[in-house]
Amino acid sequence: MGTIGMKHLTPNIITLIATLPEREGLLKRAWLSVCAQSSLPCACVIVVDDDSSNTEYIPKLSTSSFPVHTLKNTESSGAASSWNMGIHFIEQHWPDSYIAILDDDDTWDTNHLALCFDQANRNDWPDVVISGLRVICNGEIQNREPLNQLTLQDFLIGNPGWQGSNTFIQLSTLITAGCFTSRLTSCNDRDLAIRVCSIEGVRFAFTESHTANWTLNTNQQALSTRFSETKLDGLGHFYHLHNHLMTDEIKHLFFMRASTLFGWSEREIKKRAKEWQDAYKSPSSN
Repeated sequence: MGTIGMKHLTPNIITLIATLPEREGLLKRAWLSVCAQSSLPCACVIVVDDDSSNTEYIPKLSTSSFPVHTLKNTESSGAASSWNMGIHFIEQHWPDSYIAILDDDDTWDTNHLALCFDQANRNDWPDVVISGLRVICNGEIQNREPLNQLTLQDFLIGNPGWQGSNTFIQLSTLITAGCFTSRLTSCNDRDLAIRVCSIEGVRFAFTESHTANWTLNTNQQALSTRFSETKLDGLGHFYHLHNHLMTDEIKHLFFMRASTLFGWSEREIKKRAKEWQDAYKSPSSN
């Protein structure tokens, strides 16, 4: 294990950030929290979601501590495709690694990677290590206990606390799960969690400590905004993909949560799910 200054260069940890051209300010904040880690990653992969030929806006982020690779997602737009491009790049260069995902509008405490790696080491290299995720809304921290267990059924209803920025997962597990679902505009974390939980023999470890910070976006473009069309599309797509796993009780809780938090009714979500069902049947989607 090499050292840079007083920090340890931890092997087999690659950070992955997906971003948009107009979010350079947020990206730089996330980037600084990567550089401030007490245990540094082997490399950082940043994927900018943009299919234009313009590259001037791509932030010039560099450090002498670890290599930085900036890619452009020129495939189907969206965070899922951007993450997948980064995952496949990592597969080519660091096939034996853990991927630590950081959303571009979130941050980590300085001990986040060190604590995740320590738990991985203590638990004989599990598939996933999940840290606690602080929820910060309008500058105030919302009380939420760190996860110490989870089930597939949890994610059919909602999200108990495993999201992008507290994902620390073996690359091989991500590949086995099928990576992220292209064109899924929201619920990406829940969709991935369900497929990871479905892997036979999958193993989880929990740090039981808050080291990732989720800044809940409250502007009018946020997915969490009531009556967001993008959220409706994600909910309909998610329901199309996973309703076969839901009992009647889970369906009731799923629709009740969607209505309470986002304003979308069971009828509206099922209608959008039918549109996704038809889209998957279309020859153009194959």
